Amino acid sequence: MKQRLFVCLVCLLIIAGCKKDSPTHTIVPPPTQPPVTYEVFSVAKVLQSNMVIQRDKPAKIWGTAKPTTVITINASWNNAPITATSTAAGTWEAYIPASPANALPQTLSIATPGEKDVAYNNILIGDVWVCAGQSNMNMPVGPLAPSFGGVENYAAEIAAANYPQIRSYTVKEDYEPAPAADFSNPASWVVCSPENAGSLSATAYFFARKLHVDLQVPIGIIVSSVNGSWCETWTNKAALQNDPQLSGYIGQNQSSALFNGMIAPITKLSVKGFTWYQGENNQKMAPLTDYTKLNAALIKGWRAEFNQGELPFYYVQITPFDDDGGGNPTLNYLAKFRETQANVRTSVPAAGMVITMDAGEVTNHHPKYKKQVGDRLALLALSNTYGKPVQSVGPQYASFTPNGNSVTVNFTSGTATGLNTIGNAPINQFFFVAGADQVFRKATATISGDKIILTAPNGTPLPVAAVRYAFTNFPITNLQNAAGLPMEPFRTDSWAN
Repeated sequence: MKQRLFVCLVCLLIIAGCKKDSPTHTIVPPPTQPPVTYEVFSVAKVLQSNMVIQRDKPAKIWGTAKPTTVITINASWNNAPITATSTAAGTWEAYIPASPANALPQTLSIATPGEKDVAYNNILIGDVWVCAGQSNMNMPVGPLAPSFGGVENYAAEIAAANYPQIRSYTVKEDYEPAPAADFSNPASWVVCSPENAGSLSATAYFFARKLHVDLQVPIGIIVSSVNGSWCETWTNKAALQNDPQLSGYIGQNQSSALFNGMIAPITKLSVKGFTWYQGENNQKMAPLTDYTKLNAALIKGWRAEFNQGELPFYYVQITPFDDDGGGNPTLNYLAKFRETQANVRTSVPAAGMVITMDAGEVTNHHPKYKKQVGDRLALLALSNTYGKPVQSVGPQYASFTPNGNSVTVNFTSGTATGLNTIGNAPINQFFFVAGADQVFRKATATISGDKIILTAPNGTPLPVAAVRYAFTNFPITNLQNAAGLPMEPFRTDSWAN
């Protein structure tokens, strides 16, 4: 009788637990277990045929085996074999010396006594970039029902995507409670061709394409992106713990779970840097300024885990979008979120931001203008990482000078050269000025060389005390410099309105 009562009680507890709300992706904490000793010979699943090995850095090769097993590695681009011995826990790793870029197909074989050799072929040596984020990084070149109709001219883009020196690895979605040593459900490296380009991340593909065409080296992209994901979900736990202000995010929105499942398994891989397109999930977080610290913590955390110095990190400011669907042109909470994104650049070194104020669709959270985004990410890399003489930023606000009802807006030297509008169309008028009353009124803007001249409307208390440009939720702008890069939104005040 007591045994039946006990069983019934357990059943009731299970039923009660099932009725509680749970997140979309449930994470069950792993039970406490003794350290794992690996007995199976394996090679890290991201290492495959068709991959790109990072040039000019030692290439780490790693995996598992029975303890104290000798592993022999032969790389066709290296003169001599390399050996490694697995640890008592059964893990092993070895380094192949750094090699320059090589577009000729290479081979890699890994052997250990009593096991079948592992052989990889069609390997290229070039630059490997990790491309991560949420849905706008996830959106492919081709259509994806029901939320994405493909990029501009997607059919022609797919047909022309014959770039065998671009290789892509798309990590499969995986929320994990602790950092994973390897992928539980590995993908495959694919060689870019018209047959598969339609399913590749559009932002990552266009980024890789421009780098490949301009640098003439193989490019590998590892895409780790999940629709509707949060910055804290991609941030490793140690990075959150290291900042008292951010430690409160531990346990929220499945913190660190996507880092654990989709980034941790590749942290031993030699890479060139990161691109990042995320923010939409965090755009209404409170306090909003936490995003700057959160994204900066992610960057610092990833760099620490990859342990390759200050790897460059280039990210995308969210596009204009009528988030509420009400068409109210005065709302500016997305502008304030973009401001927190812009501030990330001053929080960490070797970071750059792409502006998309001209590349949005008011009624579409997933705009089709992914080529502009990928190309601009590549320009940041070409300028700042590769040292190429290219313009990589649009006009950036420097100062303003009031003179009666006229205001001259000045820009950072070199950013506003050849100031113009797209197609020489009339300026989309998104400049606002305010006097001491802190009420913003639309000004009239004209181009004067590399400056903007504003005329304050009647009723503005003079002198003008503050200027804002494109500081609302969904202004599609058309001001740009000679390189076709859009003017960055800005405000000169810190008022609450």
